[in-house]
Amino acid sequence: MFSPTRRGRALDLCLAVLMLAGTACGAGAPAAPVSMPGPVAAPPEASLVRRQKPRKAPQPKAAPAPARTSPAPARPLHAARVDSAALERAVTKEYAHWPLAIALARRSGNPEVAEQAAAALVREAQRLRLSPSLLGAVLLIENTPLDPTAVSSQGAIGLMQVMPVHRGSYGCFADLVNVETNICHGASILKHMVRRTNSIALALRKYNGCVRGRNTPRCYRYPIRVMRTASRLRREILLTAADSTLNMQEALAASPRRTSAGRELVSSADSADSDIQSSAISCASFFGCLRSRWTMKY
Repeated sequence: MFSPTRRGRALDLCLAVLMLAGTACGAGAPAAPVSMPGPVAAPPEASLVRRQKPRKAPQPKAAPAPARTSPAPARPLHAARVDSAALERAVTKEYAHWPLAIALARRSGNPEVAEQAAAALVREAQRLRLSPSLLGAVLLIENTPLDPTAVSSQGAIGLMQVMPVHRGSYGCFADLVNVETNICHGASILKHMVRRTNSIALALRKYNGCVRGRNTPRCYRYPIRVMRTASRLRREILLTAADSTLNMQEALAASPRRTSAGRELVSSADSADSDIQSSAISCASFFGCLRSRWTMKY
């Protein structure tokens, strides 16, 4: 093996011999220049020669087909609850006291007093923030025929049976026989009891005189009777207002009137202990009949 230096010298010697031989063979023709072989480029790698395949754009996935299911059963529609107290306030605001007056007249047979009492009840209900039907129910339970001069065996006076001890209190006038004044006393007493007890049922018991330690038989049924009557009154008020063909004044004037002959006192179905309407009671005098009814009730 030769070293690189010697190898280069031998290569140069061979080239010189070749040049001389070419000159000799060419008979004096000028020798063509011999170019040195240039460096041969290495072949490119196979990985670079390969053409890169174009990448396919990702196609959106198709949404899965919805599974076939049986249709859900339709839910029954429930009736929306309606606030009857709000409806009563709206009806009272639009029609004033007329629907209540018609309801009181139908139950009492006294349309003249029913109109005055209804106007006073609506006014006091707005002032004290009470329901007109609640005050009207107390009035009907206490004095079904709407007699302003009625006096009970205990001394209670007027439409709402106010005791004389409350005369002139709560900012009301002292005349308990007057329709507006008596209702002013009764509504104020009931509102005072509601504020003290924070319960309509307890307030009605106190209004009725159900005091602990006293003999008041069946007084615990008084709130139930009043609330039942109030519910019926409210329903009648709403139905009367819903009848667009009804003339309020004509309907009040056409209400059945109770005859004054014999002074028959007919207790309404709400003032009795049962839902069955009691029969007419014939009395020798009005006060005697009222005393008999009061004793039977309480």
